[in-house]
Amino acid sequence: MKLVRPEAVTDSIFQSSDVPENDHAEWLVGTTYADGDNVIVTTPNVHRIYESLISSNTGNDPVTDSGAIWKDISSTNRWKLFNGIVQEQTEQAGGMEYVLQSPNVINSMAFINVYAESITVEMEDAIEGVVYDETFDLVSTSGIQDWYAYFFEPVIRDTQLAILDLPPYANADITITFTDTGTTKCGALVMGQFADLGLSQHGATFSIIDYSVKTTDAQGRITITPGPFANRMDVDIVLDTAVYGSVLRTLTDLRTTPCVWVAETDNRSSIIYGYYREFDIMISNPTTSLCSLEIEGLV
Repeated sequence: MKLVRPEAVTDSIFQSSDVPENDHAEWLVGTTYADGDNVIVTTPNVHRIYESLISSNTGNDPVTDSGAIWKDISSTNRWKLFNGIVQEQTEQAGGMEYVLQSPNVINSMAFINVYAESITVEMEDAIEGVVYDETFDLVSTSGIQDWYAYFFEPVIRDTQLAILDLPPYANADITITFTDTGTTKCGALVMGQFADLGLSQHGATFSIIDYSVKTTDAQGRITITPGPFANRMDVDIVLDTAVYGSVLRTLTDLRTTPCVWVAETDNRSSIIYGYYREFDIMISNPTTSLCSLEIEGLV
């Protein structure tokens, strides 16, 4: 089991993108807005869309007056993949590109709720040049057992990807290119450093928590209102007793931090972006310990 401890992407880390930030007009202090008008605020580390809730709205800052005067709608399209809400996706027709640079060492990256044909990650150091350049195909081969399935089954794409072999560089330019002939989408782009908790065991269970609403009328007819869902995983991990203390500290420190959890590096379906609800560590013997984790994904 590996986890990616995320680093918050701020304006100082964000370098550039070909996704425009022009969802609506920028809010201006001297402009009067009508009830229902939308604006964006792109001041450092905000990048959000707001809707006016009153008429003759002049001089009210959407950030400080959000609530009765302005309604906070969402992040701007360019920044949705950094806001931690997995089912709010940044999208753009024909692919998209982001360039990030962190002052901290980055050795891992993950993409959650993504829709693209492929993703290319390039890392370039100011002194050593390009130190990493890999393209990852997201077309899934799951369920393709014969030639009939190869030709006639619908094309399915992996919606998660975790990259755990980035060379550990700080201040390197990381260019992420999403490629697709249609509309590319990404719910979360997470980068940071990974931690190895131990060896995931067979018997892990994966499920979803569905937040759709099902109502039944007086005639017994059921209406389903689609809603978001969250992934869920229960997994046992075997670890060396010698590292028990380190794993305990890591999990304790991350108790309020959503992370990317990778149960099996060769299985993209075992990737969840979320937090653990509960963990137990049992020291089985002087050499081996057992940890059980209950992980719930973000919506």
